[in-house]
Amino acid sequence: MRLLTISFNPHEKKYLAIAASIRESILSGQLKPQDRLPASRDLANQLNVNRHTIMAACDELVAQGYLESLPRIGYQVVSVLPVEGCDLNESTETQQFNLSHLFKSPTASLSSADFNVRFNFAGGLPDITQFSMKVFKSHLNTALKQLDLGSLHYQGTLGNAKLREQIKKYLIRARGLSSGEILITNGSQEALFIVAQAVLQNGDNVAVEQLSYPPACAALSSNGANLITIEQDEFGIKPDSLKRVLAHSKINTPLHQYPTTVTLSPQRRSQIYQLAQLHDFLILEDDYDHEFHYRCSPLVPMAANDPDGRVIYISTFSKIMFAGARLGYVSAHPQVIEYLANSKKIINHKTECVLQQAVANWMSEGDFERHLRKMTQLYLARRDHLVQLLAEYKQAGFPINYAIPDGGMAIWLGCKRDLTGFTALAQSQGIFVQCQQDFNDDYIDFDHQGYQYVRLGFASMNDEMRREALSALMTLLFPAITR
Repeated sequence: MRLLTISFNPHEKKYLAIAASIRESILSGQLKPQDRLPASRDLANQLNVNRHTIMAACDELVAQGYLESLPRIGYQVVSVLPVEGCDLNESTETQQFNLSHLFKSPTASLSSADFNVRFNFAGGLPDITQFSMKVFKSHLNTALKQLDLGSLHYQGTLGNAKLREQIKKYLIRARGLSSGEILITNGSQEALFIVAQAVLQNGDNVAVEQLSYPPACAALSSNGANLITIEQDEFGIKPDSLKRVLAHSKINTPLHQYPTTVTLSPQRRSQIYQLAQLHDFLILEDDYDHEFHYRCSPLVPMAANDPDGRVIYISTFSKIMFAGARLGYVSAHPQVIEYLANSKKIINHKTECVLQQAVANWMSEGDFERHLRKMTQLYLARRDHLVQLLAEYKQAGFPINYAIPDGGMAIWLGCKRDLTGFTALAQSQGIFVQCQQDFNDDYIDFDHQGYQYVRLGFASMNDEMRREALSALMTLLFPAITR
């Protein structure tokens, strides 16, 4: 063994520095398997340290699997090195992971949105600068004081009892939902996955709109679903299209409307529910931004008129609070919730306790609805500002068309040009915007002229930034037009 020369760091324990140096000698091949180390006394003299320091270093390497201690012999290098010491002469490239053969091929993939851009038109992005952290911190502090030891153990798959009760009261008051049980989840995406896992068998048919929510489709297809698209028009999903599909296919679950901002009429909802009764399937209703409604009270969800208990209602706090809260919920018939809770136990049989208690307090004290009223007024003003800007562009000759949504956080903008690949182009220019193609690669536009729509979120930007962002977007969309 070569002489060890170690410059000891005053902030590092000596035995760890010695262990690291011996390990490096092993990994570099200077010490071979089954090579014996010098006696601990000799090493101690060489390094001018205590013999016990050498023994501690060697014991550390024994624990790590590089050395073994033999009676009357001392320490020697093991015959088979740990994994990181194997194939030392291979190139860096051959040491890269190549384990794809051990995984099943993904049935769906999702691109990660890069929000590190100058202008962000994400449709479901709230303005978190308007969230009163000071108020919410007080509820967090209260929650910490209220916690009992029992709540810190593995229990409570359904979620915090007080929060579930507050959500029930809110859904009765705001959405007309009165008969469901509540299951708390880590956001709506986990809820979608749990439902898919609990309901679907491999190869089951699921009806989705031609334009759909990609994460929902990914959750369904990854659980074995065969997605069947249902036609849409300017009023939303077409019941006649669903009826034609049902004539030759057994359907398990159709999804709710996204991303066109169209509100499905009561008549169409009733037609879809009657089809669900006739053909015996469930309805998955993802009510992603019902809180922000501007013209009148929002239409009650399908789950509010559900005599058979076949509607599974999903919602989230992400757009009211912030996405990092990871707080969503499912409301459904108690028997359905029992099935979903059993599926949830496979993923996570204990839910977070502090945040849930804090949100329960936030709701019970009235701060939740005060914040909701404030944000509804703010987002209404921001929607109207975007509509005003779009009207100015339209008057200036820009070939755009849009409907003013009654609620939500985005506008579905038609551009009368093919926007295939525009998302990547916009992002390269510092603009995040989602185009029609991002919601269904197989979808053909209503007028059969390709992908022509973009989804413009208006909630997260103030008026000055929105004006600047829209100017940059319009310049990119219509470079030949000068305003």
